[in-house]
Amino acid sequence: MADIDGTWALEVATLAGSRRFDLTVTTEGTTLTGTAVGSTGPVPLRHGTAVGDTAEFVLDLAAPLPMSLVFELRVIGDRVTGTAQSGPFPPSSVLGTRTG
Repeated sequence: MADIDGTWALEVATLAGSRRFDLTVTTEGTTLTGTAVGSTGPVPLRHGTAVGDTAEFVLDLAAPLPMSLVFELRVIGDRVTGTAQSGPFPPSSVLGTRTG
């Protein structure tokens, strides 16, 4: 199992520009919990799972527009790569590094 527990700086490259989230997560078994802090404040993770080197979770954002982002990330040491998907829009690429 990949070690995703800790804090991460995530950059999500959206069609509207880059968004940064400071992510703090912990695992218990395959359950992933935590909080992401972006420009509009803290947002709790929903439906978080961590299996093998893959982590998945949902963030429900209220601003600038209400939307849910579905994250699928692959943990590689102190880095993560993956995508964030919102509704019918194309997936956005996600890159991150461990900060703690």
